Amino acid sequence: MCHLDLCRGGFVFCGNVYCGRPNIFTMATIKLKFRTSRKVGGEGTLFFQVIHERQVRRVNTGYHIRQEEWDKQGENVALDAADDEARLARLRAIRFDCAWGIRRFADLEKAFRSKKQYSVDDIVEAFSAHTIGKTTVFPFLSRYATRLKRCGRERCAENVVSAMHSFMLFRGNIDLNFGRFNKELMAEYEAWLRSRGLTRNTTSYYMRTLRSAYNAAVEEGMAVNCHPFTKVYTGVDKTRKRAIGIDKMRTIKYLDLASRPALDFARDVFMLSFYLRGMSFVDMAFLRKRDLQGDRIIYSRKKTRQQLTIQLPPEASMIFSKYKSRTQYLLPIIKTEDGTERCQYMRRIVTVNRNLKKIGALVGLSASLSTYCARHSWPSIARDKGIEISTISEALGHSNIRTTQIYLNSIDVAKVDKANRDILDDL
Repeated sequence: MCHLDLCRGGFVFCGNVYCGRPNIFTMATIKLKFRTSRKVGGEGTLFFQVIHERQVRRVNTGYHIRQEEWDKQGENVALDAADDEARLARLRAIRFDCAWGIRRFADLEKAFRSKKQYSVDDIVEAFSAHTIGKTTVFPFLSRYATRLKRCGRERCAENVVSAMHSFMLFRGNIDLNFGRFNKELMAEYEAWLRSRGLTRNTTSYYMRTLRSAYNAAVEEGMAVNCHPFTKVYTGVDKTRKRAIGIDKMRTIKYLDLASRPALDFARDVFMLSFYLRGMSFVDMAFLRKRDLQGDRIIYSRKKTRQQLTIQLPPEASMIFSKYKSRTQYLLPIIKTEDGTERCQYMRRIVTVNRNLKKIGALVGLSASLSTYCARHSWPSIARDKGIEISTISEALGHSNIRTTQIYLNSIDVAKVDKANRDILDDL
C-alpha cells in the first residue's frame, strides 16, 4: 500500500493509528490515488489525497499513467504493466517519486505534532513549498558540464554528459529536484546499472561523476548534503592488466602492413605510445610541434595537467618524420583547427582502436589490442627487466590517480630516459 495514516501519537504505513489518548484522537490520512482519463485510451492522473479533520485536499503529483498501469488493490504504480524498457524506467521513476512524496508527508506530520492544532491546508502548503520551484537535477548537470568545458576541462565535461544521459535513461527522462536525490535513489540507480551488465568499475565511474556534480550543487547552495552516495560503490577495482610482452611488441613492430595504410597508421601510433613511455592517445593527438624541443618532448598531460619531459628516441622521431601535419600538431590526428578538435580526436581513437583489434588478430592475441595496451605494456615490461618501481611510471597501472600524481612529481627524469632506452634496445 502506498499511503500513510497519521495521528498525534505516531504514524505508520497503511492502516489507522490510535494514539491511546481518547478525546484527542486526530488522524491525517494520506493516500496515492488515480483518476482515469475521460478520453478513451488516455492517461489518467496520479494525485495525493490528504484528509485531516474531515477536510479533503488533492495534491497533483504531475504524473500521468495508463489505466492498466495502476494497481487498484495495492494503490500503487504497477511496474509489470510496462511494455518496454523505456516505459519501465518512467514508471519506476514515478513510483519512486510518489513514495518519496508519501515519506515527505510523514516527515511534515512529525513537524506539526508540537502544534496544538493544524489544518489540512497547513500540511499541503508545507508540502508544496518543499517540492515546487526548487532547482532540478537535469538542467544543473547540463550547466555544470558546460562550465567545465569553458574551463578547459573537456574530459570532465564529457564524463558529466555521459553520466547525465545514463541517469536520465534510468529516470525515464523524468527530472527531479535535489530534495529527492537521496541514498535510496542512488542505490536503485546502481542496481539498475548492474542489471544492464555493467562492471563495478563502470558503475563507480557514473557514481563518482554524479557525486562531483552533486557536491558542486551543494557548494552553490542548490542542495543540502544528505550524503546520497554512502550506500553505493565509488571505489576502483583492480582490473586485468592490458599489457603484452616484449615478444608480441616486436612482432607488431615488424609486421608488414605496407599494403594496408590504415592498419599501418594504427600500428605506428601504437608503437609511438610505447616508444614515449606509454604516452596516452589523447596526449599524442594534441602534441604540438613546439613541444618538440631539440631531442626532447616537453608537454603537459591532458588528464592531470602534469608537465612531463621525454627524451625523443630515434624510433619515435622516424614516425614523426613519416607523417606530415599541416596544423600545429605533430601527428595528422587533428587535421583541422576549427573548434572541433576534441571531436576529431574522439572519432580517430575509435578508428585506430578498431584497426588495432585487426592487428591483434593478425598476431594471434587472445585479448583485444588497443592504444591502452601500449600504455600498460611499458611499465609491465620495465618491471620484468628489474627496473626500480620508483623509476618507472607505476601511475600507468595504478588504480588511484592520487598515487600517480605523487609519483610523477618525484620522478628522476634521467633514470626514466635510461629505462626507456634499455627497453627500446630489446626491440
